[in-house]
Amino acid sequence: MATPPPVVAVANLKGGVGKSTTALMLAEGLAYYYGLHVLLYDFDAQANLSETLLTSNGVRRALNQGGGVPAILDTFIPGGETTLNTDNPLVDTRNATVIEELIQARDKLEDDGWVSLLPAHPGMRFLEPHLERSPGDGWFEIGDQLGNIIQEATADVREKADLVLIDCPPHISALCRTGLKLADYYVTPTLAEVLSIWGVHQFVNWLVHPSMCEWIGHDRDTVPDRQFVVCTRYAPRSRAHQRALGQLRADWKDRAFSEPIRQRLSLSRELEREDENSQHHFSGRYRGHVKGDIRRLADGFSAFMKSRHGTHWERKR
Repeated sequence: MATPPPVVAVANLKGGVGKSTTALMLAEGLAYYYGLHVLLYDFDAQANLSETLLTSNGVRRALNQGGGVPAILDTFIPGGETTLNTDNPLVDTRNATVIEELIQARDKLEDDGWVSLLPAHPGMRFLEPHLERSPGDGWFEIGDQLGNIIQEATADVREKADLVLIDCPPHISALCRTGLKLADYYVTPTLAEVLSIWGVHQFVNWLVHPSMCEWIGHDRDTVPDRQFVVCTRYAPRSRAHQRALGQLRADWKDRAFSEPIRQRLSLSRELEREDENSQHHFSGRYRGHVKGDIRRLADGFSAFMKSRHGTHWERKR
């Protein structure tokens, strides 16, 4: 039986810190530079990650075809489908990859990196409230049930993946709890700002709370070894950013840190996909210094996983 791929939750309870962008950059960086097959789970009802990869039309089509996270959530809703329709492809294994170099390699039957996606949809906002339970056993059990059905529903794709990345929502929802339950490791994006850094403290304090530790099944002392911190939208010439990042590293000496992802005002426009069949050269999608940042992010995370998980991912580009 094949060893299951490591699962990594990209999570922080504070919004607006670049979780979806970090998940995207990490997935495409590892696929491009290391030739990994990365399976993305989008658990955030904002669906920013899904729309970036599939376009709005692609996200809508996945919903209409009975795919993605909404199809799974619907099995928990009173009056909804009680079982998943296994004839519907839940995971997009074809059109989520937008990097032309990877697509060309796949067309030549070369195994040179790929990105697959279990997409979200904004309509999940209307499904998620039905998942919530009062504090107590039920509050935890819904996360267990969700995690089990998601793993079963994506088993065929997951067994072929080298890594599973989960884009978690910025709040303590059932899907967020499920992502943390499934995860072996945590990537925590943050801005080099006081409030964002305080948000990292809040997230970790919640993660190591005795109730969470008991449910997730980890020893709170192992959390520092399993957390990888990424500073996003960093302005290297800003003294305020320099001080904040220096303080963060001083406060969290037991954490692994990525090199910062530098600020680029036009990045959101560059990541847009014109249509469902459009492609991007990697250098065109990540222009200027951002391409170097993605490479360093992939290298730093690869080194982190080698030291923590024993993986041996080799650079191909």
